[in-house]
Formats: sequence, C-alpha cells, structure tokens
Amino acid sequence: MAEGPGFQVERLRRLFRFFAATQCRGRSPVYEALSEGVAGNDDLLNLLMSTPGDQRRPSLLFAAVNLLLASNPGSALAGYYPIHGGRRAVDDRLMPAFAAFCAEHRDELGRLLRTRSTQTNEIRRCVALRLGLDHVHRHWRGPVALVEVGASAGLNLLLDRYRYRIGGQETSSEDTAPVTITCEVRGGTPAGRFLGPIPEITCRRGIDQHPVDLTDPEARAWLEAFIWPEHTGDLAVLQGAIDLAVSTANVDVVPGDATTDTARLLGELPGSEPIVVFTASLLSYLTADARAAFAAQLQQAAAHRPVAWVFAEGPGLVATAEDLIALEGPLARRNSLYLVGASLRDSERREAALLALADPYLRWLAPARNETDDFQWLPTSTDPD
Repeated sequence: MAEGPGFQVERLRRLFRFFAATQCRGRSPVYEALSEGVAGNDDLLNLLMSTPGDQRRPSLLFAAVNLLLASNPGSALAGYYPIHGGRRAVDDRLMPAFAAFCAEHRDELGRLLRTRSTQTNEIRRCVALRLGLDHVHRHWRGPVALVEVGASAGLNLLLDRYRYRIGGQETSSEDTAPVTITCEVRGGTPAGRFLGPIPEITCRRGIDQHPVDLTDPEARAWLEAFIWPEHTGDLAVLQGAIDLAVSTANVDVVPGDATTDTARLLGELPGSEPIVVFTASLLSYLTADARAAFAAQLQQAAAHRPVAWVFAEGPGLVATAEDLIALEGPLARRNSLYLVGASLRDSERREAALLALADPYLRWLAPARNETDDFQWLPTSTDPD
C-alpha cells in the first residue's frame, strides 16, 4: 500500500523530534528548540514536503536557513546564532523568528532544498580515522593508501597535517599546524596508549556523489552552512582546514557512488600497499541493500589488494555489514552513539575489530576494553535523553 501525504507528514514530524532528542540535545539549544518547533509547524513541514523525499532532512533545512542568514546578519533570527554574531539566548521568540524568516525567503529555501545535497565535513572524525590507522598499522606495517568514501571536501584526508589534543594530551608534533582537533577521552585510557604515530600515506583520494570544490566560494559557503549556531570554534576549525586544503592542493575528491564505483576507483590507485577506506556516517544514508552492496565493493577490491575499512558509524548499521560479537547484544541498539572499528580483508580472510564507542561528532571517545566489549560500563547518560 502506498503511503499517503498525511502519513509522510507525520513521519517527517517524528523525524524532527527524533533529531531534537538524539542529535541536538546537549549540543545545540537553538537547533533542539527549532527541531521541536518545526515538528509542530505544518507550514514548514509542507515546505519540506514539496521537495524530493531524500531531501527532507532537518540538517538540510537548517543549513539552507543558515546559508541565507549569512547574507542577512541583521535579521531577528540571526540574533540567536553566535556564528553570525548573535548573543540572544533561546526563548519563546526564537521559533516565531525562524518561521517568519522562512516565510520571507520561502522561494529561495525551496530552491536550495530541491537542488542542494547534505555536505558536512566534521574534522573531529579524524580522531576515529587515527584510531583505525593505528590498528591497521599494528597488523600491516608500512605505508598505506588512504581513501574516504562520502568525503565531501576531503578534509579528513589531511589528518596528518593537523594538531591533536586528545584527552588533554598533545599527540602530534605538528606545532605549526593551523588546525587543532580536540576530543575528550572516557573510560580512563590515556590517549598515548591507543593513538600511535600516523603511518606514511602514499596517496589520498576522496569519493563523493557531489564533491565540494573548495575554490568555489559558493561551495565553501554551503559547507560552512552546516556548522551549528553555537559552534564558533568548529567554524574556525573548518575554515582553517579549508585554507590548508586549498593551499596544499593535496586533496583529490572524485565523483562516485559508494555502492557501484568503490571497487573500480580503488583499483585505479597506484602501488600495492594496503588501502585504508574510511567512512563516517555513510551507512545512515544507505538502505540495507545499499549497505550490502558497499560491503561487496570492498570485498571485490580486496581480492586484488589488502583493504582495511575504518568506520565511525551507528552500531546497528555496522551490524548489518560486519560480524562482531559485541553487536549481538544491546550495543547494536545504541545508534545515538557511533561505533569506531576496523575490518581488515584480503583475498583469503576478513577480520573485524571493535575499537571504541564515540559521540557521533567525536566530541568524546571511549576506547574498547577488549574485543567483545559491549560498553555496558559506559553510563547511558552519555546518550542523549
């Protein structure tokens, strides 16, 4: 039976409430309040209903509004956005200001929502990549080729050009790096015990359906629009990483679909050293069949050359692609957090390891205590309520 418009609106309403509870709470009071507000605003829900189904995402609506706010810093709504110079705390006038801004710019918003795609580049996720690279290096010594699928602008491919402050400890000697990545460590494990030196990277390639051209001011502005209202520090980090990428011209992101092009694009890389494929939040954009197709692409590539898949993804989604004992229990249902892991494969074997549980944006990371850790020791209060 086909889903009617009423059912689709109610599903969208639930999506915004879910987004408020699992993504915004404890991270962005502005977006938490706006997500709840949009869920109760039929006019805004109908605006989203006029767009293609896969475009009806809270992050896309908020980014489109944020992009327009950059050109309207004097608006009442901008007063709630510190990244636009606002200082006003969340109050009962926020949602009316948001609704009024959307009504005033309805045509522009409709165009953006119909034509733009979600493009984020969360630099903190380099911590997950570093953790995975360390695991790979323990098993496969020597240099590696690095590929990110769903790379957006490819900024994570420059992970060895950044400084790191993990658990309050400096873990890199890149003293002159223009970008410093910070991450809290939970569980009492010193950062020095699980983050070793970054191996030599022989080549870097990003794969994305819609690569971001960082030399295009409009593309750069769209990437920056995904920074959340209160996160002025994250905006500075993103801008520093963009400037570094543009100045080094060392980021190669090519068009490609994760489910159909990955094996071919990996096969085009020079050399014979292992390839490390990194994904972060990719699986949440794929159906169950598409996730299986992506895993098959990795296995196809591994028939010719060792391939390690390093991931920061929802545990339940990883469970559909990898066999991990820890995912046979309640951990697989903690999809408000991310599982960091690595799966090493070649023509003869495949071996997956659980490395950590983390905040989806890598604000904190809890290293696994053993290979079957289900993280029941980690307080559930770390999940959004």
